[in-house]
Amino acid sequence: MKLSTVFVTLAIVPQICSGFIQQSPSRNVFHREATKYSIPSALSMSSFSDEEPSALEGIAESVTDVMTLALRVGTCSLMVHHGFDKIQNVDGFSANVVEKFFGFLPGPASFWTLSAAATQVAGAGLLSVGVLARPVAISMMFTMLAAVTFHLLNTGAEGFPLAVVSQHSYNFELAAMYVAVLAYFGVAGAGAYSVDNLVLGGELNFYGDLFNKITGGDDE
Repeated sequence: MKLSTVFVTLAIVPQICSGFIQQSPSRNVFHREATKYSIPSALSMSSFSDEEPSALEGIAESVTDVMTLALRVGTCSLMVHHGFDKIQNVDGFSANVVEKFFGFLPGPASFWTLSAAATQVAGAGLLSVGVLARPVAISMMFTMLAAVTFHLLNTGAEGFPLAVVSQHSYNFELAAMYVAVLAYFGVAGAGAYSVDNLVLGGELNFYGDLFNKITGGDDE
């Protein structure tokens, strides 16, 4: 009999205590205060995680934009005379470079000479102001890849990279540097200070909008 009484007591007491706690004013006050000062959820905390960039980061970004502009304009200023040189000496370049080292190309050698010249002259003009920078830079890069190939076929690697050559300059190194710089612009675009960014609203956005208009993707 006593054992059953103990079991009944153990079953009833927790229910009584639970009811008391739920009805307790002090517990309700504590619950309200805890709710009032509770930590926001992860979703609400996300609004506090976006910090404003520091002044140093802003300065670094501005300097990067200016240096990208300087690199772009400087590269194009140096590149354009390579195109003018081909235009002034079409026969010589065609005979000594195209026919001699790229004779497998179809059509007359002068066509390839003038094509390279046009790419370098027109490309330098477009890239310098940042118009359709990526395809322009890539097309110019291929002309300089041909120049690297020509120099390697003509004079070889010249003991690169450890040898000291008589002219104190590898023949292919300037063309190789052009390839590297133009490859950068071919991937990254012209930068902040360009027609692509300031007028077209971003080069990739411009291509995306143009593609949607052609394919009708913007009608959805």
